[in-house]
Amino acid sequence: MSGTQDAISAEIFSQSEQAAEKPAENAAEAKENEGAKKKLTPSEKMDALLRGATPKGMRREIEKLRKESAKYRISAREEAAQRSALQEKADAIQKELDNLKESNRNLKIMRALDNAGCLKSELVAKDIPADCADFEEFIENYKNENGFLFGIKKQSHGGNFKPQNSQNLTPSQRMDNYIRKALRRG
Repeated sequence: MSGTQDAISAEIFSQSEQAAEKPAENAAEAKENEGAKKKLTPSEKMDALLRGATPKGMRREIEKLRKESAKYRISAREEAAQRSALQEKADAIQKELDNLKESNRNLKIMRALDNAGCLKSELVAKDIPADCADFEEFIENYKNENGFLFGIKKQSHGGNFKPQNSQNLTPSQRMDNYIRKALRRG
């Protein structure tokens, strides 16, 4: 027992001795208290105990109170364990969410660089600062400063797209067109 509980127990015991001297009064009070115990708050119950009751009754009441406090301590520990487990899960989910946000941001940057015609978008993506809010503007400025990293802007066409000049050409005519384009003569 702690020092406080010892002091309270000693005080209760001394009062119980005084109560033994007044059995008639205590019997009447005990009957009143039993009827009112169901409606009393914990502090009122303690006051009733201190005012007087039989030593056995006080011991039983003290034991009930100790059992009840032990029950509350155990439930508080269980709730704390549950809270910590939930907090760990929440931290893991938050970490995963942050990773997904970063991955999504990187994919947006890569797509914007590819659309701008960047030849090495993985390398250029590392140069974009983390706090950059407008990727498009940054990429345009970067493209003006480092033009050698950017080629022609990609154009996507339908799956069956064929340029006009290569339709209905024989393989030798196609080869002639490639050679002319390479020499920039046609």
